Amino acid sequence: MTDDKWEDLKENVREKFGIIEEKSKPDIMTDDLGNEIKGEKEIIVFDGPMGKMMVTKTKRPVIIDKKSHYHKTQAGKALTEYVVSDTEFTSKVEAFTWDDIAQDWEVIDTRGDSISF
Repeated sequence: MTDDKWEDLKENVREKFGIIEEKSKPDIMTDDLGNEIKGEKEIIVFDGPMGKMMVTKTKRPVIIDKKSHYHKTQAGKALTEYVVSDTEFTSKVEAFTWDDIAQDWEVIDTRGDSISF
């Protein structure tokens, strides 16, 4: 999702439902060698058609290569190192509903479907 479409989504949610909470936080992924891949996660929480809902957008650099580092021993496992782009980014959007029983967020499965607000 592009930044413009994300802003449009936030504006639609704000107009239709009102945003309860809006925040941004760092999203750090680590490869097997301990290298950090820094991204950013934007979060909006609102009362939607399915109750309390949350939509997140995670933006990270594109992984352009994976390097495997092997050990010579028989039981050694391969460690993966990610090479990321400095200029290209990827975004992932996920939607969640609040589960009152579990007191936690549940992912809305949208594979093959679309969700609109």
